[in-house]
Amino acid sequence: MSGSKVVLDANVLYGNLSRDLLLSLFAEGFYEAKWTEEITDEWVRHLLENQPNVTPDKNRRTVFLMHQIRPSPLVENYRQYIGQIDLPDKDDRHVVAAAIASGARKILTWNLRDFPAQILGAFGVVAESPDKFLADLIIEQPIEVVGVFRRMRERFKKPPMSIDNFFESLARHQLVLTAKQLERYRDLL
Repeated sequence: MSGSKVVLDANVLYGNLSRDLLLSLFAEGFYEAKWTEEITDEWVRHLLENQPNVTPDKNRRTVFLMHQIRPSPLVENYRQYIGQIDLPDKDDRHVVAAAIASGARKILTWNLRDFPAQILGAFGVVAESPDKFLADLIIEQPIEVVGVFRRMRERFKKPPMSIDNFFESLARHQLVLTAKQLERYRDLL
């Protein structure tokens, strides 16, 4: 999976834990994350609407840091493909268009039903949950991925994140398969 391009849907970037896990793996070269300004605008807007403790300044800093990861995650010139895509929710066509434009073969999303396999297959793209994606990475490269997760967990200082807190957070964020794979490496976290 190393080096493969993957489009991250807005709902995957919305949650702090899934965003931190996925971006940490991207920053360390396990895969190449892709998204558009439209995807960024969507998750940021929803976060500001739903999380009163999140400030626009903090979000701007997060987005700025996300865009510093190399290779560049931003996809441009994707709008030309939108008209070719017919999805149950037309507002999701830009996500598939980003995959086509960037050469990504996978879209990570929590809304799998909005990305039917038959439609995506025509473009050589599949949709997958972030939970399955992370669990598969652990299976493929357990020691390396667990090391990334440990370093990410250790960055939490206020408050610190214990191993038990980490597993509780995985469960709260629906990362059940990920937690199951990580359980056998608990002592390395």
